[in-house]
Amino acid sequence: MYLRTVVVILISFFYSAAVIAQQDTIADEYIAQKNVKELQQEQQELNFTNFFFEALQQKAIDNFEKAIVALEYCLTIKPGETAVLFEMSKNYLELENYFEAESYAKKALETDSDNLYILMTLKEIYNKQGNFKEALEIQKKVVELDRNQQVDLVILYIKNNMIDEARELLVVLENEGLLSDSLIPFKQSLLEGKVIQAQENSTDIPTEQKSIEELKSIYEKDNSFQTLKFLLSKMLASKDFLDLESESSRALELFPAQPLLYLMNGTALNQQKQYEKALDMLLNGLDYVVDDKLLEADFYEQISLSYKGLRQNVNATKYYNKAQNLRQKKS
Repeated sequence: MYLRTVVVILISFFYSAAVIAQQDTIADEYIAQKNVKELQQEQQELNFTNFFFEALQQKAIDNFEKAIVALEYCLTIKPGETAVLFEMSKNYLELENYFEAESYAKKALETDSDNLYILMTLKEIYNKQGNFKEALEIQKKVVELDRNQQVDLVILYIKNNMIDEARELLVVLENEGLLSDSLIPFKQSLLEGKVIQAQENSTDIPTEQKSIEELKSIYEKDNSFQTLKFLLSKMLASKDFLDLESESSRALELFPAQPLLYLMNGTALNQQKQYEKALDMLLNGLDYVVDDKLLEADFYEQISLSYKGLRQNVNATKYYNKAQNLRQKKS
């Protein structure tokens, strides 16, 4: 009896040990599999981070195509990642591939509809295409998120020939005490719009026979944009670039939405070899050009000169060709 009991105990012991060993093996296999998955996930995260920062580095040195390739790898790891979609949009915008830029910006907004920076990029894409109607709708959303973005809303009202809306917005902002310093010139310019138009239609306007000093005297009295155009043209023709820069700079405070002033100022800066300042001025002014291909071509020619002065020959050639293409279409 005693022997049988001992045998039973031993059998139970070894069986339990076997079961425990088997359980330990299963547990080890589970842990190993879990570790493999975690390692794979960690590696994927590392790969994503590496590709994403590679894209940022390539974009920083204007290698936009290589940046896009790196971002495409990111999307294979994390499809639909908002930050990646946004970066794709910005790189395509730099390449002037507006179709893809718009597509990726819209995809990014699907996951983050109130992202101010994505909305502002989409607005810029529409602006670059001359699609001011869509740009206006986006800018309205931007202003809902950031009241400090009213300047571009006024500009887009002007570009859409919605002058009354622009005036009304400026009046509302003034009444609410929200009219910023940057908007005051727009208010002055728009309120003087009818006066300017009347002066331009008048038969008593300055002519090229008047001297620069005479035109300055007339402009000081009437602040007419028509007078200003004659004055700046006279300065340009006489190659008085210092005065041209100074006068056009002051005029921009009164007429901040007039592209001709940006062109004149940029031209004067180019002639003084201040190429970086000229480029900034010209690129800003280009946004105000609406349905005037010859004026747009003039901008491109000056932008080309700025890039040439900065020894950026690829961009210089690019904008020179743009100017020539526009002039050929108009001829």
